[in-house]
Amino acid sequence: MRRPTAPAAVSVLSSPFPFHLTPLRRALRSAFAIGGLCLAPGMAWADAPADTAPADVVAIADASGAGEGASLQSVTVTAQKREESAQKVPSAITVLGGKELLDTGIGRSASEILNYVPNASAGTQQHGRPRWWIRGVGAGQQQIDFPNPVGFYLDDVYISNSSATGFPLFDLDRVEVLRGPQGTLWGKNTTGGAINVISRKPSFKSSGYAKFDYSSYDTKLAEGAIGGALVDEVLAGRLSFHTEQQGEGRFHNQFTGERDGKLKDSAIRGQLKALIGRDLTANLNLHYRDYTTKGATTTVASYGANGVYRNGYVPSTNPDDVSTNAPADSDVKQGGAQLNLEYALGELTLTSITGYENFRNEATGDSDNTPLEVGRSRSKASSRQVSQELRLTSPQNGTVSWVAGLFYFNEKIDSDSAGARLPNGTVPALAGSTQPVGYNRTVYQHKARSAAIFGSTTVNFSEQLLSTFGLRWTTETKDLDLQRVQAASNTVTFGDASNWWNTVKGGNYTAVAVANNNFTSNPSTTWNALTYDVTPEYRFSRTLRGYLKYAHGIKSGGYNTSATDVRALNTVKPETLNSFEAGIKSEWLDGRLNFNANVFHYDYKNVQVNITGVYNGDPTQSVNYLQNVRKAHVNGAEFEIEAQPTDNLHINANVGLLRTEFDDFAIQNNGGDRSGNEFVRSPHVTALLAADYRYPLGNGAQLVLSGDVRYTSKQYYYVDPQSAARDLLNQGGFALANARLSYVLPGGKQRITAYANNLADKVYRNHTLTSFVPGAVNGDTVIIGQGRTVGASYTVQF
Repeated sequence: MRRPTAPAAVSVLSSPFPFHLTPLRRALRSAFAIGGLCLAPGMAWADAPADTAPADVVAIADASGAGEGASLQSVTVTAQKREESAQKVPSAITVLGGKELLDTGIGRSASEILNYVPNASAGTQQHGRPRWWIRGVGAGQQQIDFPNPVGFYLDDVYISNSSATGFPLFDLDRVEVLRGPQGTLWGKNTTGGAINVISRKPSFKSSGYAKFDYSSYDTKLAEGAIGGALVDEVLAGRLSFHTEQQGEGRFHNQFTGERDGKLKDSAIRGQLKALIGRDLTANLNLHYRDYTTKGATTTVASYGANGVYRNGYVPSTNPDDVSTNAPADSDVKQGGAQLNLEYALGELTLTSITGYENFRNEATGDSDNTPLEVGRSRSKASSRQVSQELRLTSPQNGTVSWVAGLFYFNEKIDSDSAGARLPNGTVPALAGSTQPVGYNRTVYQHKARSAAIFGSTTVNFSEQLLSTFGLRWTTETKDLDLQRVQAASNTVTFGDASNWWNTVKGGNYTAVAVANNNFTSNPSTTWNALTYDVTPEYRFSRTLRGYLKYAHGIKSGGYNTSATDVRALNTVKPETLNSFEAGIKSEWLDGRLNFNANVFHYDYKNVQVNITGVYNGDPTQSVNYLQNVRKAHVNGAEFEIEAQPTDNLHINANVGLLRTEFDDFAIQNNGGDRSGNEFVRSPHVTALLAADYRYPLGNGAQLVLSGDVRYTSKQYYYVDPQSAARDLLNQGGFALANARLSYVLPGGKQRITAYANNLADKVYRNHTLTSFVPGAVNGDTVIIGQGRTVGASYTVQF
């Protein structure tokens, strides 16, 4: 069975980087000792008989006592746009294999994959928009038109709309997670890293699988695939599906008496692979997703000793309780088509990747997350994108190898969102709702067009020394046509409370009190960018390689389309990131142990951040800023081990260390100096230990006991405030443990599994939203992470 190769990483024992290295040096020394880099006296690389080992393994003394036969298997990746072993890629990369994703039940949402990556996270509600963060780089804003600096790719097609990146993972070959700027080969908006989800392609050999799962809250899941030859050696096909339904919501809505948090998530993917002549291969991929949710999943908490949040309302402290009076439902439809062509031109390979993606979402919500009638929302949005990549690749067997290409991207987004406070008596609400009747609406159309030319060359200066040089030039133009209106308090009426957004009547939009809340914006901006990287690599032996990497990445600018006040309406400049990384990749003990490590430093300029809260100097106005921070930096290290100590025991472990700091941070409009604050979702320590043990039974069957535990230290959910007085806006350190017991039937094709996730039922805040308003609201909004779930599954492969 192929196992996920430990993430590619780098490390050095000393560094010129400007941060305190004493704790880091100790950690490096300890990790190197654990990994076997501190060789026993008298043992040197020259002592290893190279002719007795495979190409990637030097045979050295095995002091573990493990039996012979078992070894870690090489995993092929395309992180550098060509197939090669993950262990040979001079970059930090984590690979999760499709078989492991299936066996462990990972993939109901794409966000789950970052739980297994050091210095990374992707907190999300249910299966919605993931909040991708890698090494402190991510995006806090919720705008559909503002891409995340972590690039997300479905079969090499870039997905700009972050809300469309929660697509469930099923029938996959693998997922590759690249850490650090990837602005040369991966390109668009990838200062934080890149995630490439690679589906299993059709083949001419018949194959497939089916999986059925039942778990807490009456959750039923079914997925599967079938594929094979349609015309021998000419045309093959594969059809895959995934469906999940949570019949009983996790949350009890105290106000309505209903169960909230139900969902349905269904997706299908069909592929055709054609061999056209001797030199041309075509793969067509069509996919579609239908995802709906019903009921609230968000609540509020109070800072007051008496528990009052606002207007006398005291929210429950039970993590499974919510209490809202407005509907909270969403309906997402997304689909797309991809055509991948590969043409052999002698020794060269020409690749064409054409992609089309469409996303639509309609949602209603209770914007105050209480049973009070303070605010409710309704939104309708769609995005359509077309992309085209042409890539020419040389063979790798020469002194010089290269990849060169062209990229084009075009996206159009339409958004229509509204908010209201309905009159007392028109809708059910808790007594004490005293806010005035109100209405606001924002409508915009956003267009983005970009084009790029790129290339990457690897030069082998000798058998030991080689270097890769990458360069990309990008031009991008964005156009915005936005209009926002807000009526003065108590000047509108609604013809139908259930359809209030379409039945608004009257309204004074010129009153002095709302002068700053009514505006239009029609900017058009073009940005040109040059991104590049240099990666020298030295091969100390066939099983030990070190590399240095310098990368200059840029994320494009944008507009603050979520502004509710003209004073928060601004054009955000592109952010730039200079990354310095050093690392090693190594294999030990006859292929039983992989050890990878790295250290890195980021020099970050014009960091794009999200500020929410009360408008400075005007406590009656709540605003949402999207602004640049002039200067910041990141320092960190990552250590990863994958081991096969015995034929039956497999271990994965990693540790991420991270320090982030804003060096020059002034909130616009005289909001104050926040220099010294930390980045969002950037804990100082993340750690993972995962293991599985196979116990053979006499009849040819197996019992497999597996589990994992992940620790995350304290993290902030906002760049401001980060004070003890607002502790609801951060999450202290915590650990989550998962356990599985599987019975694998003789032959290995069928598996029955019982599992428990969040085994200790840890209560933690998955995300928070700012709500505090002096004199009015004494608390903030909280989103509680998934509690303990138990379930069982049956999988058959054929």
